[in-house]
Amino acid sequence: MVSLLSGEFDVVATAPDGRIALEKILQYRPDAVVLDLEMPFLNGMEVTRELRKLTPGPGVVICSVESDEEIVEAAQQAGALGYVFKTHMAKDLIEAVKSATSGESFISSI
Repeated sequence: MVSLLSGEFDVVATAPDGRIALEKILQYRPDAVVLDLEMPFLNGMEVTRELRKLTPGPGVVICSVESDEEIVEAAQQAGALGYVFKTHMAKDLIEAVKSATSGESFISSI
């Protein structure tokens, strides 16, 4: 993920779990955040809900193997602007992050 993004964006931090991700997001205040749906301690949706409290908050892109429409909808309701299927990351991740930084929605095609 970092190698895909670092050619287009300044990657300011990575985190092994949701709690540390939230701490780093609060520390660095990035324009966009890429989260895995399944992370230890706080999952991607839980971190996204916490980020909704920030003004202005970063654009959030969630990456997952889950392609169930209900899960994608739940991520959007949590506040994610982007949802990228891990099988489509090479094709969709940069576009999703660009969209999120502009306040626009992006969802990988099934």
